[in-house]
Amino acid sequence: MTSPTFAKRDDSAARRQLVTVPLLRRQSIGVDYHVLTFEIPAGAEARPGQFLMIRGADWGDAPLLARPMSYLEGGSQPSLLLRSVGEGTRRMARAVPGECFQLVGPLGTGWRAPQPGRTPLLVAGGVGVAPLLFLARSLAAEGIRAVAAYGARSERDLPLAEELGKVADLHVVTEDGSRGTRGLVTSVLEALLGPNTEVFTCGPEPMMARVAELCAARALPCAASLETPMACGFGVCLGCAVPTTDGKYLYACCEGPCVDAHRIAWHQTARAVRASTSGRSEAS
Repeated sequence: MTSPTFAKRDDSAARRQLVTVPLLRRQSIGVDYHVLTFEIPAGAEARPGQFLMIRGADWGDAPLLARPMSYLEGGSQPSLLLRSVGEGTRRMARAVPGECFQLVGPLGTGWRAPQPGRTPLLVAGGVGVAPLLFLARSLAAEGIRAVAAYGARSERDLPLAEELGKVADLHVVTEDGSRGTRGLVTSVLEALLGPNTEVFTCGPEPMMARVAELCAARALPCAASLETPMACGFGVCLGCAVPTTDGKYLYACCEGPCVDAHRIAWHQTARAVRASTSGRSEAS
């Protein structure tokens, strides 16, 4: 496993590449969740929070567009976590070792380095655990053990919870009470937020909006990994514009996906998400 240091935080230094590589293995987690691992001899210099664009080499015209996916790990055997929800992800969920995929990455801006003296608190929802597990593993490799709050609808929707628990102090929350505390993950957040906490979050838009709100009320730093529909991943299509609090926009693929959560106009992004739910779900 590759655990890149945060000492030199310049994501532009990680040159993106287009490669066609075979699937090394597919690990199924229940029915809907899968971890895909690829073999890239030259390696993918991905940092926690960065992403790649992926599509099957033999997909032809349909599905046409590549799918944005967060790195679960980087290095010579990069991996990603997916949930089977649309045509693209369903095809990936049925892929067999040896099947070829086109990958473009690493892309975007990863997580910032935690501030000295602060305790990293990772707040994950569903498949949003992927970039946070990558972050937790990297922090653990540097001797930093994070706190993590991981929420989902049910126990079946907590892929990689055990892996996260190995490298962070884990608090699990499910809406149906099938595991951990019953309720929403944000309901346990107030008890976990201390004066020296720094939050990193990835998951459903309403969850991240609430996390940012709770952090703002306590003047705590909070970084969020944005999930938006996108076609290219590197600033050409201009399809991933996200409204900011200064009345402008940022592009999630270039300035993000990991951004200061307090910059985002969450009430506007919620409306945008509702207007484009088919695009969001397919990219999940």
